[in-house]
Amino acid sequence: MIYRKLGGIDVSVFALGAANFGGIGSSRKLLGQGETEAEAHALLDRAVALGINLIDTAGTYADGASEAIIGAWLASRGAAMRDRVLISSKVGLRGGLGRKHVFAEVDRSLARLRVDTLDFYLAHVPDPGTPWDDVLDSFLALVRAGKVRRFGLSNVTASDLWRCVAPRSGGPVGFGWVQNRFNLLEQDDAHNGVLEACAKLGLQYTPYSPLAGGLLSGRYAIAGDIPEGTRIGQRRDLYAKAWTPENAARVEQLKAKAAAHALSPSGLATWWLVHCPFVTSILVGARSPEQLEQLVTEASRLPASDDLWRSLTAPSTQE
Repeated sequence: MIYRKLGGIDVSVFALGAANFGGIGSSRKLLGQGETEAEAHALLDRAVALGINLIDTAGTYADGASEAIIGAWLASRGAAMRDRVLISSKVGLRGGLGRKHVFAEVDRSLARLRVDTLDFYLAHVPDPGTPWDDVLDSFLALVRAGKVRRFGLSNVTASDLWRCVAPRSGGPVGFGWVQNRFNLLEQDDAHNGVLEACAKLGLQYTPYSPLAGGLLSGRYAIAGDIPEGTRIGQRRDLYAKAWTPENAARVEQLKAKAAAHALSPSGLATWWLVHCPFVTSILVGARSPEQLEQLVTEASRLPASDDLWRSLTAPSTQE
């Protein structure tokens, strides 16, 4: 397993995303349609066995059930397990980033996770009603209170970064990294200023949705309407924009290159992210321990290849 520094802490290049523990993301309409507690615990066990030490969740995932499932797993595996894994959660998707709400939510997350401190905490989305300086003050207070070790930002734009990360007189730069959606089909951050801002401001980058909701698995024929009853169909609000003829052609190219290297399309798409020079850790999800192991194994075993990486990368990112 490759480990990289995130806020000075060693994290595995793969992080286990727990968005589908007990539901599908933060959708209240899809509660109960994700992994059961037993299935989630099996995934967590396999992740640790593979060397993954970072688990990513949020207070709104399955209305808190994701955190509760992780908390039950930690409690059942003994105190030593808490020393082996790092827990990351998020706040602000519902209720905003006002100080009172942030402090109440972090306590709820800590209680559900059955831990005293969150290793990482993110502002889930920007809050137009709360100035970034106020958000920074709240997060710094959480660190001083011992509730959080490091904190970052999710689902942000370049303008958000320039507003909230630039040093204030006499104050530290607290936000350490960005967690945005990024994959072979959704590379907006490569040309909308986010990656440029990260580089100039010294922020790290931990992308989520490495398979574009399953499009990069190669199991969908990207034509006609999005099929009902599928994971991508359940979250068409997130992925409908990627359902295009151009991306259909890109997936076919990925499948051909993956076959040439004896990999699955998912494995090669994740390998590409591992070798993106700006990526620290990639949030990966899976429906089963076997899927998780295959993805991590395939993405790890293919050596670095600049030619292959560039051949998969959209022209707009090769600047």
